[in-house]
Amino acid sequence: MAVLAGLSGAHAILLASHLCASGQIAALPQLQAQFPGYLPLERVLRLLLTFLPESIEPQYYTPVLQELVDTSSSLSVLSEDDIDLSSVKDLSEAAARKRVRKLRLLPLKYRDDDDSDDTTDLLTQFLIHRAHRIDAETSLQPFILDLLLPFYERSPVLRTWLISSLIPLLRLNYEYYPDQDGTFTLDVIESMDDQTAVNVLLSMTGSHSDNMDLVKNLRGLIGPWIHGSHRSKRRRLNEAAQRESVTVTQEPYRPRTASRAAWGPVNEWLLSRSLVDLESVVGAYTDWNGPQDIDLGGYGDANGQYQGDELADLQARHGQSGLAVVYANSDTSGQTLEGCAQIVTRIAQQLGLEGSIPNDSPLPTVTYDTNTISSTSRASLLQNALLGYSNPLTRPSATSISFISAILSSLGILSELDHPVTCRAAANMCLHNSEDVQLLDLRSVIASTTRNARSGRDWTNIRQQLLWLHNWQAEAQTERPSYHGLFWRVPRDVVETEILKALLEVKEYKLAVNIYTDMRAPLQASQVEAAVKDAITTAYDNASNGNRTRGGMKKAYDILQTFQPHFPDSVSFKQIQALISATHALSFYSLTLQHGVPFQPVSIRVHQDPLSLIEKVLDQNPKGYTNLDDLLSIGRNLVAAGFPPILPDSDSHEHTPIPEEDAPIIAERRVISLAISSALASDDLDTAYSYIFTRLATQTPSSTSVKDDISWRAVYNAGRYRSPATSSPPSLQSQINQLSQRMEILSLALVLVPYADPLPEILGAWRRCDEEMSVLRSQESEEEEIWDTKGDTVSMVPGGFGPSDSEQDALETKQQHARRARAYQQQQQQNRSHEEAPMGLFEVARGAAMALHKNTLPLRGMAAAGSSTSRPAGHDWVDGDDDHEADSEDRMRKRDVVSNMVTGGLASGIGWVLGAQPVNR
Repeated sequence: MAVLAGLSGAHAILLASHLCASGQIAALPQLQAQFPGYLPLERVLRLLLTFLPESIEPQYYTPVLQELVDTSSSLSVLSEDDIDLSSVKDLSEAAARKRVRKLRLLPLKYRDDDDSDDTTDLLTQFLIHRAHRIDAETSLQPFILDLLLPFYERSPVLRTWLISSLIPLLRLNYEYYPDQDGTFTLDVIESMDDQTAVNVLLSMTGSHSDNMDLVKNLRGLIGPWIHGSHRSKRRRLNEAAQRESVTVTQEPYRPRTASRAAWGPVNEWLLSRSLVDLESVVGAYTDWNGPQDIDLGGYGDANGQYQGDELADLQARHGQSGLAVVYANSDTSGQTLEGCAQIVTRIAQQLGLEGSIPNDSPLPTVTYDTNTISSTSRASLLQNALLGYSNPLTRPSATSISFISAILSSLGILSELDHPVTCRAAANMCLHNSEDVQLLDLRSVIASTTRNARSGRDWTNIRQQLLWLHNWQAEAQTERPSYHGLFWRVPRDVVETEILKALLEVKEYKLAVNIYTDMRAPLQASQVEAAVKDAITTAYDNASNGNRTRGGMKKAYDILQTFQPHFPDSVSFKQIQALISATHALSFYSLTLQHGVPFQPVSIRVHQDPLSLIEKVLDQNPKGYTNLDDLLSIGRNLVAAGFPPILPDSDSHEHTPIPEEDAPIIAERRVISLAISSALASDDLDTAYSYIFTRLATQTPSSTSVKDDISWRAVYNAGRYRSPATSSPPSLQSQINQLSQRMEILSLALVLVPYADPLPEILGAWRRCDEEMSVLRSQESEEEEIWDTKGDTVSMVPGGFGPSDSEQDALETKQQHARRARAYQQQQQQNRSHEEAPMGLFEVARGAAMALHKNTLPLRGMAAAGSSTSRPAGHDWVDGDDDHEADSEDRMRKRDVVSNMVTGGLASGIGWVLGAQPVNR
C-alpha cells in the first residue's frame, strides 16, 4: 500500500502500538502483512495485550485476531483515509527507534504457573492473559466469554480452561448467585486446589436451601471445575495441598487419576454436609446421577475425559458415599429414614443392584453374605472409615445393599415401637454386640414399647415385628438363624420369653394365654411358668400398696388368676398366692418401717425375717393383737410363700434352721407370742391369759422336732406381768384375780419349758406370787372380819330396836369362839411353816417334775435319783391329812386348784431353790 510504503520498521511498530491504544486495530492485519519482519504475530499480540484497552468489547477486535492468526483469510482493503499516520509521520528514524526501545510489552504467557507452555499456540496464551487483564481491570467477565467463543474450538487447552475456570466463574457471579456481596475473580478461581474449590463452590448452597440448589451446584459448578482437574496447574496445586495436609481422611483412589482424586473431596463434602443438612444431601443423591451428570454449557463432552472403567469406578465411589451418608446419619425421624431409603434405592438403580433390595412387604426375608459383613469391626462405622475403598459395609454390592436395606427396615420398626436408634447403632447392635448385650438391647426395645403402650395397639403384629428383628426372616425359625438380624445371637426361646413378659406388662393376658398355653406354644410349660412368675414378681415388687385391688398388686393378682388354672400343680404359683394373700391382709394395718419409710410389698421379699413385720404391726396398731386369727393367717401365708420363721439360737446367737414340716407350727407359736406381748404392753392381761390357755396350752411341746424357745418365754413373761401404777389402785379382789391368773400362767410355763435351766427362775417367780397371795388373802380375811363385825353390830343400824340381853350375850359368845378358832388356825399354820414347805408350792413343783420327766431326757435320771435319795420309803411330799384339811375349809383357794392340776413331784434338787424344808425333816 502506498500510504505505508514510506514507513520504516520502527515507524510500523510505533504505528501498531498507537492503533492498539486508540482502538483502531482494523489496519493491523495490513500493517502486519506490510512489515512481517518487524511485526510478527507474537509481537502484534503482545502490542494488543499491552495497549488495547480492556473495556473495548471483544466483538470489535476478535475478527482482527482471526485475520492475524489465520493467514489463509483475505485481508480487508483499507483506504489511506482509514489509517491515521499522524502519530509517526513526523518522527525521524532515530526518534522512532528510540521510542521503540522504550516500549514495555507484556508477555503472552500470563504467569509462570500457567497451563500454557511452549507448545501452546500464541493465540491461546494471548486469550488467557487477555481474559485475566479484562477481569482485573474491568471485572467485565462476560467480555471474556465473548473473547473466547470464536477461538475455543481451536485449542483443547483453551476449551478446558473455558469450561473449568470461566464457566464456574460466570455462573457464580451472574447466574446462580448474582446478589452476593462480593464477586469471585479469575485469580481466585485459578488459585484453588480441588479440596478448596469443592468446599467453596458447594458451600455457596447455604444452609437449609432448596434441594435443587445443591444439585445445580454439583452439575454446573463442581462438574465443570473437575473437568479441568487434569490440567498441570491444578495438579501442582493439589500436590501442594496434600503436602501441607496433616491427615488424610480418605483412602487414596487406586489407580489415582485426576478425576478420581477430584471427586473424592466431593464425596467427603456430601458426607460432612449430611450431618447438618440431610435433606439437601438426600436431594443430591435422588436428583443427581453422579459424576456423569455434569453441565459443561455445551462446550465439551461430559464423559469424554474418562477412560476405560474410570466412569464406572466413579459411580461406585459416588454410591459408596451415599451409603456412608446413611450410616453417618444420626436423625431418627420418619422423614429422615424415608430419605435414607430413597438414597439406597437410587444407588441400587444406578449400579444395577435393584434385586438386592428386599421386597416391599412389611416383614420381608433378607438374604446376604454374612461372611463378608461379619468381617467388619466397630472401626468400620467411624466417619473417617466409611469412605474407605475396602469397607464392605459401604462399598456398593449386593450384600451391602441388602444389609443396609434391612437395617433401615429395622429402624422403621423400632421407631414404631417407640425405640428409635441410629443406623450406626443398629449396625453395631447386629454385627458387634455379644449375646448378653443383644439381650439387653432387646429388653430395652421391649421396655420402650411397653412404657409407651397405647390402647388399640395390635400386639400380635408387635410380636411378629420383634420376631422379625431377631433374624430378618418372614417365617419363624426354631434354630439359630442363618442370616443375621438385630438380635440374632439371642436364642429364639429367650426372645419369646421376653415377648411373653411384655404381653403381661401391658395386660394382654388373653393373647398371652392363647399363644403360650396352646398345644403348639413356642415355649415349654416350664419356661412359660418361669416367665409368668418373673412378671408377677416384677409387678409385685413395683407395687406401692399391698391391697390386691389396686396398682401393681392388682396386676400381679390378675396375672396369677389368669395362668394358675393352666398350672394347677405349680408350687411357685401356690407360693405367690400365699404371698399375695399375706400382703393383702397386711395392707389393712398401719405399718411404717425404719426412718419413716412406708410399707411396700417388696419389703416382704427383701426382708430377712418377714414374720418380724407382724411385730411392727402390733407395735403400730394399738388394738391389733385382738385380731389374732387374722395375724395367724398372715403368718401361715408367709410360711406357705417360702419365708420360714427364724429362731435365734440362744447358745450360738445364730439362726437355727427349721424343717419345712415344723415351720407352720413355729410360725403360729411366734405370732401368738407376739400377740401376747402386745396385749401385755396394752395392759390387757385378760386377753393374754385367754391366748395362753386357748392357744398355747392346747399344743403339746413334742408337736415339733425343733426346740420351742418361744412359747414358754411368752408365757413366763406373762406370768411376771404387773399392772402399771395408776392414781387409783385396783381393788383387792382384782389384785387377787390377777395374781391367781399369773400363778396359773407360771404353772403352764413350767410345763412348756423345754430345758432345765429356766426352772429355778420360774419357780422363784411362782413362790413370790404365792407369798403375795398369802398377804392378799390375809387382807381379805381382815376386811371380811371387819365387815362381819360391822354387820353384826345391830346398834349401828339406824332405827333398829336391838336384841334382848340373852340374844346379845349369845351373839358375843359366838363371835369370841370364832375369833379363837381363827387365831388357833393361824398359829398352827405359822408353826408348820417352820417345819415343812408350802403345800401349794410343792404341788406345783411336782407337776413341773412330771412334765420334765416326760419331755426332757436329761431330767429323767435326775428325777429318779431325787426320788431314791431325798424321799424315804412310804412317804410323799404332801400328806393326805393336809389334803383332807384343805378340803374341809369353807372356801377352797384357787391356787390350790391350780396345784392339784399338776401331778407328780420334784426332786430335792428343785426344792432347795425354794428355801423349803420337807415334812420328814
